[in-house]
Amino acid sequence: MARKHFAEFEAISSAVPAEDAFEAVIAVKRRGSDEKAHIHRVANGHRYDLVSEADTAAEAALTKVVEISDEGNLIWEPNAI
Repeated sequence: MARKHFAEFEAISSAVPAEDAFEAVIAVKRRGSDEKAHIHRVANGHRYDLVSEADTAAEAALTKVVEISDEGNLIWEPNAI
């Protein structure tokens, strides 16, 4: 799990269960707000057998996020996806 801070948002990489596997995700939450976090699936929806594999993929994806839009969407570095 990795954490990245932005001007108005905080993003956290993680792995979540998906049936009999795991998916890589990035959760985005507005700072100082009680809003629920918005979950973004990354790695093109690939499923991993091990939670550690999904977590590693999510951490790698988070390093390529350069900003969060006002709506809470991920803004990627050029050519990242």
